[in-house]
Amino acid sequence: MNGFIRKPKWNQKFMKWIAMIPWAALLIFGSGVAGWETTGGQEDFLPSFGTGTIEVRLYSDYFCSPCRDMEPDLEPLLLDLVKDGAVHLTFIDVPASEHTVLYVRYFLSALGQKNDFDSALHTRRVLFEAARQRMVDKDQLVNLLTEKEIALKPVDVNPVFSLWNRYLQEDQIRSTPSCVIVHGDQKATHVGRLEVIRALEILRDNFGKTPAGSSKDENAAKGKKDKD
Repeated sequence: MNGFIRKPKWNQKFMKWIAMIPWAALLIFGSGVAGWETTGGQEDFLPSFGTGTIEVRLYSDYFCSPCRDMEPDLEPLLLDLVKDGAVHLTFIDVPASEHTVLYVRYFLSALGQKNDFDSALHTRRVLFEAARQRMVDKDQLVNLLTEKEIALKPVDVNPVFSLWNRYLQEDQIRSTPSCVIVHGDQKATHVGRLEVIRALEILRDNFGKTPAGSSKDENAAKGKKDKD
């Protein structure tokens, strides 16, 4: 898992500090280090997709190795769930790396130009690969996105940051990858690559049914059934 506080000493203090800042405050930080620009007067947009009644909030960081390794298994599950109308999915980028702000800027700018689910997945895929290569120069990143035919458009990020900040606090996320599933009055949090994938597989295989709870709940239920 990718915790908010990294182990390497050179950035440990930085990660401890950034873990305590809400996304809204990072708007100011980002404008200083990454040339962040926002534009007003635009129609608000959010990185959310699907019309289902089951809420799925996916927390990840581009520089999180488990998040990146999970993507090949994650994408087909998300495609099935969103396009079948099973869920309402929200991507939430967690500021667990000092370079996350730069990547989020371009992810949201790409959605500002083309805000559909397939494009969002494509942009995430490209950004995860760029992070794997430790690409942290913004000019290189823009060139890569252009090469991959991902157009950018300045957007007002405040609505997105406000939503992310609220969810981060409400869901008490402490590491990535994490996935929160809300169905009616039931809410379950799944942490780590295996748990996240398993939870989404259960949703896919039981479309329209009450999603399973946390791993402990699942194991307890299974144990009770075996005992009976």
